[in-house]
Amino acid sequence: MIEGMRVMSWNVNGIRARWARLSELLTCERPDVVCLQETRCTEARFPHEHLLELGYRARHSAGRDRSGGVAILVREDHRIEERRADLHKRRDIAEGHWLELETEGIAIGSVYVPAGAECDAAGDSGKLAFLEAVARHAYEAQSRPLLIAGDFNVAPTDQDVYEPSWFQGSYHTGAAERADLRAILDEGELVDVYRRLHPDASGFTCWDQREGHYGRDYGLRIDLVLASEGLAPYIDGCEVNHVYRRGYRPSDHAPLDVELHDVVGAARCMAEREPALFYDEAEVLGEGRPATRHEQKRVLLAA
Repeated sequence: MIEGMRVMSWNVNGIRARWARLSELLTCERPDVVCLQETRCTEARFPHEHLLELGYRARHSAGRDRSGGVAILVREDHRIEERRADLHKRRDIAEGHWLELETEGIAIGSVYVPAGAECDAAGDSGKLAFLEAVARHAYEAQSRPLLIAGDFNVAPTDQDVYEPSWFQGSYHTGAAERADLRAILDEGELVDVYRRLHPDASGFTCWDQREGHYGRDYGLRIDLVLASEGLAPYIDGCEVNHVYRRGYRPSDHAPLDVELHDVVGAARCMAEREPALFYDEAEVLGEGRPATRHEQKRVLLAA
């Protein structure tokens, strides 16, 4: 019987470039599940066979033009029960950016949010649209335990940036991006696991590769693990693993390392919750989007 589960999430910034370090992580750490971002390779060149030799089955969503790309690796003693390659019923927006599967009764998503551009650039709309699609998906997934891990390319607050004044106007700290990230948490009734466990720590996960940035801790906390409110009590730890940010050919990101206990109880944690209330979107808002919890309460009070 599986009692605990260890989930790691890592933006490898190219799986082929990072293969030596990834194989080291899988061999030395033996996590149950690994969520990868920025694999940067086609499906044909993804190392499925090498991963099988290390004891892991993989699901991969390749990005376009060898950019992006997300994967989930599951250790061979776990069964993969379900797989989703769409996001809010859209495959086009999910390709290379979102992948979800279920194992041991827990839904796990690997996400790489498009980096975006400066806040006033036209390319920004793609990032916001993607974040909004994640919020809708999280809203519709409230009936099951959900864990979303990956590179959100958004620092939730100024606490998550080494020098906020240096990032004014940046796509990592824009008000619209932060509002959409907050919507994911609110609509899906999710918690930011690291911040809940470490309210005062910086917890940076990404540092520029330029000399001295990592050593001086000039970092950002843009890699996050979000978990259902009901699942959060089963999470004992969430740490930044610096071993794989140091040494030979590191990524510019460090892995996040999450420990869960009582997997059977975690898988059943949402069973006794009341189902989410859904309202006719046009009737409630007239804006063609799901109502937020605050808006739902407002409607109930007015009824």
